Amino acid sequence: MVFSKEDIENLAKEHEAVVGKYQQLLTGYLERTYKNQRAQEFAKQGFSRRLKTLVRCIERVFEILPPDRIDLPTGDERTDAEINVQAFIFNVFGCADNLAWIWVLEKGLTRENGSPIPNRSVGLGGKSEIVRRSFSPEFQKYLEGLNGWFCHLENFRHALAHRIPLYIPPYIISTDMLTTYQELGNRMVEALKRHEFQEYDRLSAEQEALAVFIPYITHSFEEKAAIVVVHAQMLADFNTIEALGRKMIEELDRKLV
Repeated sequence: MVFSKEDIENLAKEHEAVVGKYQQLLTGYLERTYKNQRAQEFAKQGFSRRLKTLVRCIERVFEILPPDRIDLPTGDERTDAEINVQAFIFNVFGCADNLAWIWVLEKGLTRENGSPIPNRSVGLGGKSEIVRRSFSPEFQKYLEGLNGWFCHLENFRHALAHRIPLYIPPYIISTDMLTTYQELGNRMVEALKRHEFQEYDRLSAEQEALAVFIPYITHSFEEKAAIVVVHAQMLADFNTIEALGRKMIEELDRKLV
C-alpha cells in the first residue's frame, strides 16, 4: 500500500467534501444577478460547467485508481485515469481564467487609456498585472500567496497543450531492486531466444512482483518536470479553485477602487 492508513483517511475525508463544496459554490454563481451579459455567460456557462467537470474527473480517478489499491493497474486503466487528469488540468486553468473574465466584464475594467484589456492579459496569475491591481489589497495578497501554484498549473497546462501530455508511470522499481529487475529482463530475452515460453512467463511474473505502483503524474522527464501524487494534487487544485471562487464573490460585492 503506497499511502498510510492516515493518508487514506485524509484523502477520503477531502474527497467526500468535494460535492458539497461544489454545490454551494455553484449556487452562488447561478443565483447571482449580473450586470453584464457576457459576465453572466462566463459564470453560468463557463465557470459552472468547468466546476462540474472537475468534480467528475476527481470521481473517475478515485474510481479507477482508489488510494488503497495495491495491484498494478492495466494500461487501459492508466489511460482512462490520464484522460481525466488531463481534462481536469485544462479546466482548472479555465476556471481561473473564467473568474478573471467575470471580474473584468462585471466591473467594466479597462486599461488606463480606456481601451479593452487584451485577452492574453486577462487572468489571475502573476502576469495579469492589470487585473491583479484592480482587486482589493486583501485579495491581491491572497493571490500573491498562490504565485507558486499558478506557475505549477501553467507549466502542466502548457506542457499538456503544446509539449508532452501528462503521464502516469505504470510502476516504479526501487533502487535496491533495479539490478535484479534488469537481470530478470536479460534472462527473459534469453528464454525467448530458446522458445522457452513457460520460463519466460515465470520470469516475467517474478519481475512484475518487484514493481510498485505509485499514482504519480508528470509530463517531461527531459525537462525534469515536477512529479506529484495525483489524488492529493487534484483535491488541492479543486480546493484552491473553490476558495478562489468564494473569494471572487466577496470581491464582486466590493466597490471597485
